[in-house]
Amino acid sequence: MSTVDAPSRTRAPLFFISYSRAPVGRATGKPAEYVSRFFEDLSVHVSELVGPVTGVDAGFLDSSIAGGERWSPELLQAAGTCQVFVPLVSSALLGSDWCGREWDAFSRRRIIPRHSSASVHETAIVPVTWSPTNGTALPRVLRDIQRFSPTAMPDPDIAVHYQRDGVYGLLTMQWENAYRAVVWRLAQRIVAIHRSYLVEPWVPESVDELCNRFAEESE
Repeated sequence: MSTVDAPSRTRAPLFFISYSRAPVGRATGKPAEYVSRFFEDLSVHVSELVGPVTGVDAGFLDSSIAGGERWSPELLQAAGTCQVFVPLVSSALLGSDWCGREWDAFSRRRIIPRHSSASVHETAIVPVTWSPTNGTALPRVLRDIQRFSPTAMPDPDIAVHYQRDGVYGLLTMQWENAYRAVVWRLAQRIVAIHRSYLVEPWVPESVDELCNRFAEESE
């Protein structure tokens, strides 16, 4: 394994989006478009909240074609230096060895509170409901972490729709106002973690150092 002392060696993303890539030949269409839009909207909000930070990108999204040279040095570096890990929870993600290894890469890193009032139990992992997972066994690592749930919404039904249908469902049903409100609250949550905690960098030398955290006991 290798470590980096500071993000100055390469640009470090503030957040990292983990999602299930489509199989080869199905890497386009609405799912891919929706993930791209979500990432761009979230990046804009996070950038607005934190302002320009030298050597730091708002976020990282691996947009390489599924089935290609996926474990690139860029991806390993991003997973090992980002400050907040955002898995887009779906049945496909929970069945993905790739995403389970991304989770492992982040969860091995040490989280240090920036001030005494910060909880020592923060994981800096913010699972987002992307699509319903009804009937899918949930791995222990997901059961042990509270999923993101927006609060103080302009309409209380927004949180209900998000929890039931996920971000993908909001976009599919064209609930634009609900989608925008959820992404804004998520950006605020990411920035709040960033301001309260430092996640020490740890960059694996290869994927062989990682394991699929979703392969553990499920209910």
